[in-house]
Amino acid sequence: MKDTTKDTLRSDFEKMMRYSLQKNGDFGFNIFGDYATSVLNFYVGSSILALAEKRDAALFLANLYNAGIKNAIDQQDLQEIADVLAQDPTLNYQVLAPIFD
Repeated sequence: MKDTTKDTLRSDFEKMMRYSLQKNGDFGFNIFGDYATSVLNFYVGSSILALAEKRDAALFLANLYNAGIKNAIDQQDLQEIADVLAQDPTLNYQVLAPIFD
């Protein structure tokens, strides 16, 4: 995965996190999961991310989330989370709206 793709993933993740914290007071795992599946599928559909890179991007997002919760999730669980995120076909544009503001 290119550094520019990682930068985009990180930037959009941070926008979503800030929005969620302001609006909901938290950025819980359910919110993260909904966001991550939608953004990964949007990036693949927009050719920002190659399908072959989707799993690595899912792990990258999971690691960003984990860093924000003081690395409470162990590496084995992060791998499983990345697998689930990469396999989920959900694309909810309403969830993604905050990153386009």
